[in-house]
Amino acid sequence: MDKSKLKSALQDVIDTCYDGVEGYETAADEIENDSIKTLFLRLSQQRKGFIEELKNESLKLGIELNNSGTSKGFFHRTWLAAKSALSSDSKDKIIEEAMDGEKRAVEVYAKVHANQDVPEYIQDTLREQEHLIKVAIHQLNGLFSE
Repeated sequence: MDKSKLKSALQDVIDTCYDGVEGYETAADEIENDSIKTLFLRLSQQRKGFIEELKNESLKLGIELNNSGTSKGFFHRTWLAAKSALSSDSKDKIIEEAMDGEKRAVEVYAKVHANQDVPEYIQDTLREQEHLIKVAIHQLNGLFSE
């Protein structure tokens, strides 16, 4: 196991989850529908749980990870807020952007699954988290009919 490669792979997941936390909080601020706002806040909390779970597992291996997010995520959130302010169909746009963010998260998880430096027990945790992200995509997709 190459600890530097493992740290890099897990940091990618942490950054993606942090972008999700921030993205869902931004989306919750921008949306008026209370049930969707509640879902976004719940998903934000779920992503915080993902982060803590991975950070705890990493610490057991002597690896410290940061909560930083990505610059791409920052610009995505800024764009989302601006777009929402200008759009008459902002609910669907916000949901669409949340789905796009989740699909990107699934891609990051898939990349980390391919990394041979990630121990199997952490892979199990990542698979569980990825499954919950896919459940979130399904939930978000169902919001278009509301």
